[in-house]
Amino acid sequence: MAHTVWIVDDEPLIRTAVLAVLTEVGYTVRGFGNAEELYLALVEEGAMPDLLLLDQRLPDEFGSTILHSLRERPQYRDIPVLFVTAIDDEEADRLSALAPVVRKPFDFNDLVAAVEGELQRAAS
Repeated sequence: MAHTVWIVDDEPLIRTAVLAVLTEVGYTVRGFGNAEELYLALVEEGAMPDLLLLDQRLPDEFGSTILHSLRERPQYRDIPVLFVTAIDDEEADRLSALAPVVRKPFDFNDLVAAVEGELQRAAS
């Protein structure tokens, strides 16, 4: 069964490109433009990803705030998260204390390797 990877990114071009690349390597993917769309999928649909890719700078909420919200709820606490975001070194250091960070602009091979690494880590 293919792993399910969700990406929350407000930049349609990046979101579309990431979805295309991850689909090509065999993942089941879904994209969201903001935190609200993500919460609706989790709460109202009861759906859940095997891995969540979060942009830090979203229009309605920071990725780190989303992560804290998920960690506070037992049913979502164990969803692995990978930040995929354009941030400076200092912010990357802070975020990496919460979850691994892939910085934009990124090489798609690096992104796929990070996704695979997180899914393997989550499985073990």
